[in-house]
Amino acid sequence: MHKWCVVVLAAGQGKRMRSSLPKVLLPVLGQPLMAYLLDTLEQFCFTQRLAVFAPSVAEEVKSSFGERVSIVVQSVPRGTAHAVESALPFISDDVERVLVLYADMPLIAPEVIRDVITFVEEEEVDLAFVTTVTANPQGFGRVIRDGQGQPLSIVEEKDCQPEERLIQEINVGIFAFARKVMGEILAAIDDANRQREFYLTDAVAVGRKKGLSVRAFPVEWKETFLNINSPADLSRVFTLLRERKIEVLWEKGVKIVDPSSVYIDWGVEVGEDVWIYPGTVIEGKSVIGRGTKLGPFTRIVESTIGEENTIEYSVVEYAHSERGVTVGPFAHLRPGTRLAQGVRIGNFVEVKNSSVGEGTKALHLSYLGDARIGREVNIGAGTITCNFDGRKKNPTVIEDHVFIGSNNSLVAPVQIGEGAYTAAGSTITQNVPPYALGVGRAKQVNIEGWVKKKRGEER
Repeated sequence: MHKWCVVVLAAGQGKRMRSSLPKVLLPVLGQPLMAYLLDTLEQFCFTQRLAVFAPSVAEEVKSSFGERVSIVVQSVPRGTAHAVESALPFISDDVERVLVLYADMPLIAPEVIRDVITFVEEEEVDLAFVTTVTANPQGFGRVIRDGQGQPLSIVEEKDCQPEERLIQEINVGIFAFARKVMGEILAAIDDANRQREFYLTDAVAVGRKKGLSVRAFPVEWKETFLNINSPADLSRVFTLLRERKIEVLWEKGVKIVDPSSVYIDWGVEVGEDVWIYPGTVIEGKSVIGRGTKLGPFTRIVESTIGEENTIEYSVVEYAHSERGVTVGPFAHLRPGTRLAQGVRIGNFVEVKNSSVGEGTKALHLSYLGDARIGREVNIGAGTITCNFDGRKKNPTVIEDHVFIGSNNSLVAPVQIGEGAYTAAGSTITQNVPPYALGVGRAKQVNIEGWVKKKRGEER
């Protein structure tokens, strides 16, 4: 194999996306749009990987892609040919061929890239470009051929004459150059078009005029050739990538009851025999253990869920659970939550930045924040850890085998000793020793006849 450099064109403004984010950084199933293309390119042994960006986003993309590609800045937005020309000084002298493609092609199949490279090397052409035929060529440049079927040029849709718009053979957006003629071709491209830009597609006509070997490489049309130029395009890509992810999970034995209602990010790992019910969303690099049941209507964000968990109608964010945990319905696990084996978190319970020990249960209407809770603890309905004093968060420690009565307020910092009880309706402001009963409530007073007296006054 010759020494190849790949140049990814990512300097487009993406104005039609109407987004504050650069198009290449738009999140698609949990990772930036351009990451999918880079994943594909990393399957090949390119000598160099360059990506051309606009100066306004160059610093922003370094944190996302700086380790995966060398970043080149196109100082002035003067078109795709000028973008490639901006990369020329950074291409190593020992590179023999250059592959150029667009950053907004996340679905491109590695087989297409492999076939183009093989074709160029076997035929030893100076310039090759990928074409396909589609019944709906809207948005793509049209391929113009001569009477013998040889490619003469590519005409961008905005510059097409009415009869040219009827052509169904389109430019996919993948070019392969022989390094020795690349500079010569790019230097001869002018901006004589409606956009007053230097089009890379004009390389075909320039190459033909110079007598170079210019060949089209036709492939069968697939939706993987979609470019993302609008929110509608982005939605379509979302759908296709989501379907790919679900197919991968099916092969691993994951049971997905209603694929049309489930959203699973690309980096999510799901174990065998997991059941995913309608309305479930799993985001980030979450890991779901074998035999777990998720949903319906559950959201998991950047969390590790143990084997044989059951989580329904709940939100889990940046949390960790071990084997056999039950969560929900209508529970919220916030960042920093760690649930040990067999924990049960029930209806309308919120847990934040807390560790909960093995076999502990909090089944109703409670808030547990900044707490360290031992094993086999019962958290009564309506329990609140009062962790915030207006300036800082304070810890609550509940040791093993504690019984917290219903409607308790545990005013942190506070510690409940092993085996202790707290009485229902208590506000606990002091530590409770092991095996003691903590009572913190006002004495009840009954005023006989008060209601009748009040009613008499009202009349």
